[in-house]
Amino acid sequence: MNTTFNTAQLSSEEKRNLRAQLEADMRAEKNQRAENRKAYKQLTHEFVNRNIDGLLAHNSATENVIKQLFNDYNPIKDLKTQVYGEAAQDSHTSTLPDGSASITIGYNVTIKFDGTESSGVEKIKNFIASLSDDDENTKKLVKMVDTFLKLNPKTGMLNPNKIIELSKLAEEFNDETFNEGLNIIFNAQIRTQNSMYVSGWKYIEVEGLPKKMQFRFTV
Repeated sequence: MNTTFNTAQLSSEEKRNLRAQLEADMRAEKNQRAENRKAYKQLTHEFVNRNIDGLLAHNSATENVIKQLFNDYNPIKDLKTQVYGEAAQDSHTSTLPDGSASITIGYNVTIKFDGTESSGVEKIKNFIASLSDDDENTKKLVKMVDTFLKLNPKTGMLNPNKIIELSKLAEEFNDETFNEGLNIIFNAQIRTQNSMYVSGWKYIEVEGLPKKMQFRFTV
């Protein structure tokens, strides 16, 4: 059963007492929020102080391991160059013959463009515009190209991964203008190696079953 509280039935003194009680409750709630914020900040400070040195030590140890792996791979890299020739590579992978374990060392790479890629995009778009084929497959390819050439809304630049996908269509079109546009875009790329990383995996046995354990460390 719902009841309605009618303040008009209260005396002046009762109204004053009720108002005072409401104000006291609001102050108490406000003070509690302030205490909670203070406690939250204190806990976060303690969390940082409790863990930061251990994380720094872990990072330093990981950095040393990665540098050691890069140094350990250098003679293999030199021999690889002699056997297969000089090649610009951001990573190198070594895998056991039975596929049970693998290690990759490399650099995380940032790709930007120098501005000349726009002429390559224009060539590709002109080629696409020249296609008048109503074939459904051609329409699908044209739609894919438009998608690949869309700018990244955050960077305002082409998406390097999409350009790699676009290059796979070169054989489909088999057109000199299209290929020239692609070459211009690829030549406009500015590749910057930044952080080093080590990644890999190994199959181990867990409760009689093979389990693939993976890892990746970056410094």
